[in-house]
Amino acid sequence: MIGKDLSRGLGIIAIMAAIAPLLGLLGTVSGMMDTFNVISLFGTGNAKGMADGISIALITTQAGLVIAIPGLYMSVYLRRHAHRLENKLNENILIIKRHIRSLP
Repeated sequence: MIGKDLSRGLGIIAIMAAIAPLLGLLGTVSGMMDTFNVISLFGTGNAKGMADGISIALITTQAGLVIAIPGLYMSVYLRRHAHRLENKLNENILIIKRHIRSLP
């Protein structure tokens, strides 16, 4: 029916919002690996080196969540809004068709 274009592209928003935490987790693992590399080379005496790895881990986790939470919300909101608009369009089409059929 008419109105299917309203939902086009919404799946991409949902996919990107779902992938964001996974990318954040990948960054977390990378940051922790850097931290463990520093510990293996210098022991626990290099606080600056360890802090850099932990910082990377936390920032990527935060970035993944900052993208995912609003992204999932907007995905659901926009999908519902598109569905409502599509229903209104279809209702108006039916009304117009009835009026056209009732014309003499």
